[in-house]
Amino acid sequence: MTLTKLSLIFICVLISGACRRPQPQQLKPEITSESEEGYYDLVFGIKETQTLSNGSQLISASGTHRGKSVGLQIVLSSSWKQGSIDLGSGSTLATYRGDVTFRSVGAESDLLLQIMDQLYGTKLSPKKMKTETNFTAISLEGNPQNLKNGMTKIKLFFETDNEDEAELFANIDLNAHKVYINEKDADYRSAVINALKFP
Repeated sequence: MTLTKLSLIFICVLISGACRRPQPQQLKPEITSESEEGYYDLVFGIKETQTLSNGSQLISASGTHRGKSVGLQIVLSSSWKQGSIDLGSGSTLATYRGDVTFRSVGAESDLLLQIMDQLYGTKLSPKKMKTETNFTAISLEGNPQNLKNGMTKIKLFFETDNEDEAELFANIDLNAHKVYINEKDADYRSAVINALKFP
């Protein structure tokens, strides 16, 4: 077999292998397409994932609302402290505590926040999303450090010096290329918008 033929076979194998690698799906779902009745649980497609230089995981999430593109970035901290919750009857739930940050990507994030304000009926009229909003986080399912293992459900807490504290959920399904930002309770709607809006 000539060197040329060997080279061609090698190139074909490389191309074939590259084609078989799972590629991220460029999903841009209607963000309210999977909402439960009475709640506005928002679904996004995962546009990109990357590990930052400090070990944090960054997820770029995007979707549409009535034909307009919306999105944000979600950053999971590099370190998570393992713990557990006693469920009674001798059973426990493994948990992980860390930090989650919502980052604005500009106009698409500003529009997302304005749409959330409309959907929630909060009438706060936010103009812009903060560059970053940091949440204390605890996992309720899965391990935030190993997102490829399956659905990871994380409860987020935004704490302030006053009583305007926000709670919501960020559920990440890396294998299905979806991120969900779900409501904890309708009573937190105003606090969520206030936590995310600038100034």
